[in-house]
Amino acid sequence: MKKMLISIGTTSTQKINYLKEVLRDFKIEAKIVSVQVDSKISDQPKKTKEVKQGSINRAKEALKIKSDFSIGIEVGYNKGKNGYEMFCFATIVDKNGYQESSQSDKFLLPQYHQKILNEDKYLGDNLDGYINKSKNPIKKYIDNVIRYREPFIKNALKKALIIYLIKEDF
Repeated sequence: MKKMLISIGTTSTQKINYLKEVLRDFKIEAKIVSVQVDSKISDQPKKTKEVKQGSINRAKEALKIKSDFSIGIEVGYNKGKNGYEMFCFATIVDKNGYQESSQSDKFLLPQYHQKILNEDKYLGDNLDGYINKSKNPIKKYIDNVIRYREPFIKNALKKALIIYLIKEDF
């Protein structure tokens, strides 16, 4: 397999590192170029359609760098019958116009986080109150999941990359 050039529509070290980990898991060699882009959506998207569109916008903007394909990653929320769920979309766009969006699994947020979103506060700025000196290992695990978003981002990336790479027969 040839070494690929992948552009990613983010400057987030966290998202870039998750992409590198997924590529390493798949034994794919790639040079990754980070591109600062505007997602053209709200800072805290709270609708599935908006989260998906943010990932598409990021991927399309990142493709302006001449690469084999680009990736856009967007994490957001959607309010279902039981409250807000957290999830991620990853979109791949290639130089031939192919586009693939994949959604991660969803996670129903605890009541603490529900309250923040219902009050239209920015969740990322209000995470510390949940863990608040707790020794509960489950709360610590949930805090890490919500704070760093790793399982959502990796899950969406893996789904999108599998579909794309199988199609392209890399």
